[in-house]
Amino acid sequence: MLTSPAGVSEPVLRRGIDTLCKDLPSLERDEVERAAEVAKNGNYYYRLSKGLITNLSPVVELTLDEKESLVAERERLFSQRGMLIIICTVSLAAFLQGHVQSSINAMSLFVETVGIDIQRQDDTQSNGADSTAQWQLGGTNAIPFLTAAFPGAPLSLPVNYCLGRRGALGFSALLIIASSIGSAFAVTWQQILGARIVGGVAMGIKAVSAPILASETAVGYWRGSTILAWQLWVACGIMIGFVINFVIAAATNTLDGQPNAGLNEHGGRYHALQWIAAAPVVPSVLLFIAVCFCYESPRFYMRPGTPNYNLDRAFRNLLQVRPTRLQATRDLFLIWWSTRDEEIHQDHREKNRHEIAHHSEYQNGVNTKNEDRTSRTLTSGLTYASLIILVTRLSVDQFKPLFTRRRLRNALWSSCVVALSQQLCGNGMFSDYGVKTSMGYSLGFGGVNFFFGILAMRSIDIIGRRSWLLSTLPMMSMFLMAATISYAVAPQVDSGDQPKPKANTGGSIAGIIFIYLFAAAYSPGLGPIPFTLASESFPLKNREAGASVAISINLFFAGLLTILLPRINAVFEMAGTLGFFAGLNIVAFVLIFVFVEETKQLTLEELDTVFNNPKSRFAHYQLTKRLPFLSKRYLLWKKDAERPLAYDEWAVEDGQQG
Repeated sequence: MLTSPAGVSEPVLRRGIDTLCKDLPSLERDEVERAAEVAKNGNYYYRLSKGLITNLSPVVELTLDEKESLVAERERLFSQRGMLIIICTVSLAAFLQGHVQSSINAMSLFVETVGIDIQRQDDTQSNGADSTAQWQLGGTNAIPFLTAAFPGAPLSLPVNYCLGRRGALGFSALLIIASSIGSAFAVTWQQILGARIVGGVAMGIKAVSAPILASETAVGYWRGSTILAWQLWVACGIMIGFVINFVIAAATNTLDGQPNAGLNEHGGRYHALQWIAAAPVVPSVLLFIAVCFCYESPRFYMRPGTPNYNLDRAFRNLLQVRPTRLQATRDLFLIWWSTRDEEIHQDHREKNRHEIAHHSEYQNGVNTKNEDRTSRTLTSGLTYASLIILVTRLSVDQFKPLFTRRRLRNALWSSCVVALSQQLCGNGMFSDYGVKTSMGYSLGFGGVNFFFGILAMRSIDIIGRRSWLLSTLPMMSMFLMAATISYAVAPQVDSGDQPKPKANTGGSIAGIIFIYLFAAAYSPGLGPIPFTLASESFPLKNREAGASVAISINLFFAGLLTILLPRINAVFEMAGTLGFFAGLNIVAFVLIFVFVEETKQLTLEELDTVFNNPKSRFAHYQLTKRLPFLSKRYLLWKKDAERPLAYDEWAVEDGQQG
């Protein structure tokens, strides 16, 4: 079954129009026909609207407003004014994610006030004396990421089924409010651990739901730039979070690590920890308010076989986020076409008729049919018990085909490889750890992440996801290797547990510069793309399940890195650790080169064609066609090297030969 109307025969298209008009009687047939024609021949009507075609008689006569809108949606990034509230909501969710991370990191400075007695650098105890405290700190910092990976991300499925994408964001905001307040009033590290488990679950639900909301409502041509808001504002949240932590530390006179002279040591430092822990409440409340004004994803209402299936509501949401009725109807037709299954749609029509008949039977207080009402209730999800059973079954059904259907398995490969690569590159070593060394250093790193992430706006949809990754990973590896050399040659000082580069020397300053350059290369590539791929790569029926698996891998390894990084530093020291991650960047480059396809400038429904080819065929093309060309062109400097066919063309030829 074709998931796009492009290329289908006229009789098949007509039957589809007939079916949609029956499913949604409020739509006039002539406007569905116009929308279907524009959906089928999108490039033609774009060129016609732009004035590039003048000598043909189009099937659909477009108004001036429709022409301007069709051109604007491809040429202007923010042409859909209805998307503003959705982008703001997703941005606030991302900002909250980053702010929570910065609060977790900054609280590490004050953990002795809740019973984790980390030895200071001027202590003279032998190495390993505070091993238990190190594990306590590592576990407390890692638990939000680990619980975000599981059960947080998988829980996004039932939460999305029950509450929708925006409802899931509101629910996660409430959980983070509870977690932040709980952490603020905690007096032991075990209580903070419990509060962070709640916050971690919220982080997982939010990390899956927010990018999906952005991807499902965005125009396909600029989808990457819209989802980019997630990582861009995560970086901003980290940066602003560190600013707030600075202010709190200064206000409590603990910026230099010493208590306020008017308070005892525990009191001043404990108050700083409380305020830092409670700070995420403010963006959480703002997110909850934004959710109240945000539109739901139209695709949420267009998944057959779920209790939320409602074409009329989906169309009304599309009318709010698209500038013209033609574009809203076109997108409705495209989404509906990609999810159509005659049996499923027939089941819905039959179910609706049964429910209407059932209602009429009881209007006069008489049941005229002896039906199995329990079975019907479980199917419709009218009671809480039946809804829980239905949602659980639907969630499990989403996961089942991920590893058996090639289209889903390929999408899972690609999104998981990129999600893992984000942690392999070593970015978490700077954005999530280093706060104990210097708040200012971490603030600068967050600022570089945010401002250089802006470079990916538009370019992520023009240059492409794969191209950004493959162009930035070698630079990231080189910058980390340069930082390794800089720190290795810098004068060392004994910090009490291991030698570290002496501050304010040429080597240490050069090392910091190279690390900032690493962050600049990371920001438009491996920064936003993992969540972009996770949210866009899967078809509507399996979107939350696929995204949750990829994001779980990302968050799990982020938590694992939080625990293991102190041990890695102890074994390799600072220079060795940087060199270790420089090598892992090369590993990530190879994985992405061999396994990750390009997804730019395609609608979510058109991505089926990208992931339907065997992954072995894609890898074979990269290793036997693309790699030899790149080697000749850029290593041997042979400018006349023959460029291979594009992968799509080569795959068609290879498939015909096979």
